[in-house]
Amino acid sequence: MSREVLSPPVQKMSQNRRYRVNVVHDDFGGDKWNGQNQRNKLEYKAYEEPDLYGDDDDDEDDAVVKCIKESANGDFSLSIHVSKSFYGGLIGMKGSTKRRIEEETRTEIFVPRPNDRSNEVTIKAKQRSQVCAALRQIHHLVASLRKKMKPTHFLAVALNSGEVKERFMELKKCILEAELPGIDKELFTPECCIHLTLGVYVLLDDIERQEALKNLESCRRLLDGLKIPFQIKVKGLEIMNDDPSSTRILYARIESPDLQKFADQCLAHFQTTALCATDNIERESIKLHMTVMNNRYRNKANKSGNSFDAREILKRFGDFDFGVAQCQAVHLCVLNSRSEDEFYKISGSLEF
Repeated sequence: MSREVLSPPVQKMSQNRRYRVNVVHDDFGGDKWNGQNQRNKLEYKAYEEPDLYGDDDDDEDDAVVKCIKESANGDFSLSIHVSKSFYGGLIGMKGSTKRRIEEETRTEIFVPRPNDRSNEVTIKAKQRSQVCAALRQIHHLVASLRKKMKPTHFLAVALNSGEVKERFMELKKCILEAELPGIDKELFTPECCIHLTLGVYVLLDDIERQEALKNLESCRRLLDGLKIPFQIKVKGLEIMNDDPSSTRILYARIESPDLQKFADQCLAHFQTTALCATDNIERESIKLHMTVMNNRYRNKANKSGNSFDAREILKRFGDFDFGVAQCQAVHLCVLNSRSEDEFYKISGSLEF
């Protein structure tokens, strides 16, 4: 029996589906029929079923897709920005990921070499739909890789001035003078860095940072109908976990309905940009709080202990009033850029 019966030739009918071509055995006139099939294969272009499962309609609304160019010979190409931090994941082990996308979408993908100045990945194909298919796969891959990365930036409202700062320093002095077990000055947020966080992001190069600032500016429209500058009341202490005897973060409660509304709408807007860190991707609301003490600060000072006992602090100062502040700007700041006497490095701001 011919081996082609067990391992017949395969006809590719769409991007993700293949069908075998039945071969007639020699005993049943196989020479005639198989020869005819072979001639037909040479004379006629194989039928290719269009991909009915693509998302081309959605792609039409993508501004990037509108940049697809058609060359004089009828080929299509698209160059897109991809941060160099994603090149390794896009290429894969020995080029396996890049090769898989190329095979599934019938495209050629060109990734800049490490020493190239260009940071644009180019997609080339015979059909526009194939470029769109490769673009979708690259977007999904980059999004999955970004989820695994640590945040680099955050949106902040600075509270490091005026009444709130003075009252913060007063509380810090009272707690330290009480000489409570396991409590030291390294646990406290530096006075110059007191802030509220409105969101965290993964921004890996200048282009992504500029895109984030552009989106921040577009959030200005969300201020319509809100009373600005935002009035922020800071009063009372709470902990992030349920056990005050083993606390990692002690924070002050925030009361500011208009700022809360703006923060939630700003979060929803940035969730559409693919720039959010994992913590913000599925979050529905921002928990406004002002961190007073954080065990992570002590760990950075090379002091032992994964938590601290906040029971006595909550008992004595649970209703502490930090006063009122006004918010006239939201800043895009660099994480881990704070110091003992300076605020976080600011990449840009939305002032109002």
